[in-house]
Amino acid sequence: MLHAAGALRAMAQLASSDFLGRTRLLILQSTPFCNIDCGYCYLPGRGDRARMDLRTVRNAVEWVYTHGLAADPLTLYWHAGEPLSLTPDWYEQAIAEVADLIPVDARIEYRLQTNATLIDDRWCALFLTHEFRVGVSLDGPAWLHDMRRRTRNGRGTHAACMRGVRALQRHDIPFHVICVVTRDTLRAPDAMVEFFLDEGIDRVGFNIEEIEGINISSSLAQDGARAEFARFLDRFLECAERSGRLQVREADGLLNWLRSPEFGQVRGNEQNVPFEIVTVTHRGDIATFSPELVGISDARFGDFTVGNVASTSLDEILTSKRFQSLNEEIEDGVAACAAQCSYFKLCRGGAPANKLAEHGSFRATETMFCKFTEQTVADVVLGRLEAGLQSGPEIQTGIRSCPFT
Repeated sequence: MLHAAGALRAMAQLASSDFLGRTRLLILQSTPFCNIDCGYCYLPGRGDRARMDLRTVRNAVEWVYTHGLAADPLTLYWHAGEPLSLTPDWYEQAIAEVADLIPVDARIEYRLQTNATLIDDRWCALFLTHEFRVGVSLDGPAWLHDMRRRTRNGRGTHAACMRGVRALQRHDIPFHVICVVTRDTLRAPDAMVEFFLDEGIDRVGFNIEEIEGINISSSLAQDGARAEFARFLDRFLECAERSGRLQVREADGLLNWLRSPEFGQVRGNEQNVPFEIVTVTHRGDIATFSPELVGISDARFGDFTVGNVASTSLDEILTSKRFQSLNEEIEDGVAACAAQCSYFKLCRGGAPANKLAEHGSFRATETMFCKFTEQTVADVVLGRLEAGLQSGPEIQTGIRSCPFT
């Protein structure tokens, strides 16, 4: 087994005791339904209005604690379609179910990713009461956001999203923004910085437009896009640094990892190590590895779920040929990355979902996703750091001066 402690064990030796405290992130897909229809979304079934039964919520949380998987703290992350398609009352009941069964001394943190179009004062009251960490999907100014983030009848969603953002700000609820980067984004770093600063948004992360799930193409899969992304990120970071008011996930995350005592000492990451992440669908089906695998199917592995929280034990999963074959192929891909890639200490083997989507196999190595999000990010951030060390506190990039100070 290839895991975050760096040990490689034979498949026959896998046992539930190997996974004690392993799961840091429990993703509950409360509903597959989404109230909007983004052009680059990887999720299938976004028109399905099914919802997770409260008993399934209970079973899911009970499953990770009963099998000793839950880390402390455990992050419970509501994700999938649009979580706020359900009601605040549903979440109050779900949280009550969770509180009723977790160990007395256990810590649990709530997180939620939303398109923000449905946030109002009632949602803000829920977030405050239970100290939710909120992520907002927002692609920048309206002209850019509304290109791809639209309703099913083709209308832009920017105005509704910003109403939700202002509700969060009105209630002093901390949040961060995840911005999907397309080829159009790369042409507008200054407009992006100006927008976030003008709107009082101080934490931003970038997800590239990925080839993943049902999204089988990307505007970034073109000649020159990677170089454009490097210029975009360098310019955005320059302006963010000069403003003193804008944190960028990519820079902070990389530098924090380089400072970690675990840097260079571990193999595998949360997407390619079994049960670091546990995803439970609205039906109670269990998946691990990349959450983006849930809902898609493959000729060899089926739908990538490995059991159900109502009926399947961890030992049954570990001894199943389906899980073992899946884990083995993912491990082979990690080993290949370790042998070939000079960036391995940063990404620790890449994301299985992207390998499968781009190359048709988990044994693949380099993907467009890792070229952008690992390699280019590292080159830009470390290049800026090196330039700063050479020239003093002001990083000289040769780009026109940044007005956002």
